Amino acid sequence: MPSLDESNIFQDTLEYFVNGGKIKKRGNVELSLALKTLEDVSKSKGLTTEDIISLIKVAASGYHGDVISCKLIKCLVPASQFPVRAVELGLSFMCTSKPSNKVQATLLRLLIAVYDYIDEKETVQKLGYLLFYFIENTVLTPYVCHLLYLLTRKEDVRLYRVRKLLELQTKLGPQPYLIGLLSIYKLYFPNLVSIVIPNTRKQFFPTRDRQWYAVIKEVQERNQAADTAHMKSSLELSEKLQAAELSMLHGIPPAKRRKVDPIPVVHSSSSKLTVKLSSRLMAMLEEKPLPFVQIQNIETLLKNPDRVELPSQMGAALRSPLLQCFMSYNADPLMTSRFSYWIQDTLCEKLLYSTQTPACFPEIESILKKLIQFTEFIQEGIPVVDKVLFRYLQIWNGLDFRQEIFRLVSRCRLYPFSVLNENILEPLRKLFVRTSVFIKCQVMLCLSQLLQNYAMVEIPRYNQKYPEAKPGISVFEDDIGMFDPLTSVIELIGYVDRLASVGLALENDHNILLHFTLSFYELVSTLHARYGLPFVYLPSRHMIRALLCDNATGPARLCGVINSYKSNCQMLKDDATNNEIEIPGYQKKETIHSLNILILDLCDSLWRRKAFSHGRNNSYLNFDLEHLATEASDGLSLYLHQAFLPFALLFLKETQPKENIGHPKGIKNVRDMFMEFLQRENIGEIKDFILNTITRYRNSTSDTKNKV
Repeated sequence: MPSLDESNIFQDTLEYFVNGGKIKKRGNVELSLALKTLEDVSKSKGLTTEDIISLIKVAASGYHGDVISCKLIKCLVPASQFPVRAVELGLSFMCTSKPSNKVQATLLRLLIAVYDYIDEKETVQKLGYLLFYFIENTVLTPYVCHLLYLLTRKEDVRLYRVRKLLELQTKLGPQPYLIGLLSIYKLYFPNLVSIVIPNTRKQFFPTRDRQWYAVIKEVQERNQAADTAHMKSSLELSEKLQAAELSMLHGIPPAKRRKVDPIPVVHSSSSKLTVKLSSRLMAMLEEKPLPFVQIQNIETLLKNPDRVELPSQMGAALRSPLLQCFMSYNADPLMTSRFSYWIQDTLCEKLLYSTQTPACFPEIESILKKLIQFTEFIQEGIPVVDKVLFRYLQIWNGLDFRQEIFRLVSRCRLYPFSVLNENILEPLRKLFVRTSVFIKCQVMLCLSQLLQNYAMVEIPRYNQKYPEAKPGISVFEDDIGMFDPLTSVIELIGYVDRLASVGLALENDHNILLHFTLSFYELVSTLHARYGLPFVYLPSRHMIRALLCDNATGPARLCGVINSYKSNCQMLKDDATNNEIEIPGYQKKETIHSLNILILDLCDSLWRRKAFSHGRNNSYLNFDLEHLATEASDGLSLYLHQAFLPFALLFLKETQPKENIGHPKGIKNVRDMFMEFLQRENIGEIKDFILNTITRYRNSTSDTKNKV
């Protein structure tokens, strides 16, 4: 609590500015002390609504000159909410000839900075028409456009305003702030705005007063933390009063969050209505807009899709499941544009512009997690989030928000490979080669999920968008131009394939990294069967490293992957429609030829016991026999392979007497029984592979079943 002396000093300071006469500026020590006191109080605990109203009358009038007026305006930091009466006074003084352009610009910057804390935004929206009269003032134009962008409703769009903005664009050139305001007008009435709005996703209104924003935010956090502590003590006291427990607890508002959540809540002045309306009056009001804050369930939302009045801040979609549902099925360009502007500004401020400290990490993680939940709900990435992500990955240390960043990358939109390589793959490659094996595994998982997202969501959306031009295929539209999506996907697979080869070489074929690499190959092998992509991409020769693994899951999963490749190639060959599709850089015949060679190598190694003595020059296991022992070819057989020797020993212990356990070579004549044993040990991929590739074994197995 401030002392009585401090309170008196602050009141004397207010009296000095509000009720004092003309203030001398040069060499005025009293003025310097008063400004210092006011600045300290505003930065420590903020000003009350009454103090803000009193000071804005003095500051907006310009009575004490530009320097003092601007300093007073910058001290108008609200302790909780910014009063709408202060907004009315500020705009009223702007309509007079008293304040200079500098003071007016500072006033508009103040309104932008405290916009989220204004208590009645609907009243400010009604005053928006006054702001348009300042649009021709080149000093004020950027700030006027920014405020109008936030305040504009459908009924505010008028033809004369569009014409005025187009005239200004002709005069000043294509300024970002003019294009930003025109983009909102075009979303409401495309027929009124004839110009083409560029699809650069550039920030229309870059933040200029970051330090001012930071002061306001710190004051809000500090005051809300104090309110929370006070409320907690009050609740503890109320629990002790047994007789009045229900009456005291009734009506107590929920505890506020300890920190200011940057995600806004659904807000509307209509939420303050507590009067129950009669059925007749409700019938009269049926055609009026229905504020979103009054919608309590999905049924009400579906019954009134055309009457819904959007909240003043579309960022509330991250908090409201109902608003997410409304955005997903309505796909209104106005909603998506407002949300895109908010999320781009918020992410740029949190990730790119501000200095990140451990204290702010929970807040940023909360935003990113809610954003991930939103993208998972609508099943698509958000273009402006991709653009911010592209910039952040260039400066990312690979540690901060790693899980959230990887999840957002996996939801990235489909772009030409050159864009992907420059903005996503290259930063991830640098992270991949210099970090531990566990982060390498996370990168592989992220890129696998990105490929799955492309195959399952993005390619179907792209194919619907351009050839058929179907409406409503995406919530967030982003026209990135025509390109071949299949070529991008094939080049992405090749890039990840090479990256996995480097990672396995760096980590000496680490089992965990090999697991994620094989999971990626399993996904690639099923792209045609599961997602209908008209190609089968066979990885490079380093894939055979899994055969030499000392863990049984490596060779077994390799057999499963090759088996999947074989069946997908057969499906692709039988599908006549896919034979007509030509993909640049993709050779189907070469892929099938390489797959046949790999199948022969696996059969020669595991079944025929001639891994290095097959006599083929194009083998994956092509070694000079002069440098190999004669028994080397038998070393990769099913029962002598280093990964299967423990299972061979267990098999012999189960099938042979304890005093006469033979050598694993004896399993040669009962390989079918050994494969049944492996299948019982959850290593059934090898049996499936042998059945699908060795015709003689398949026929003998079927004959045995028929006899039984």
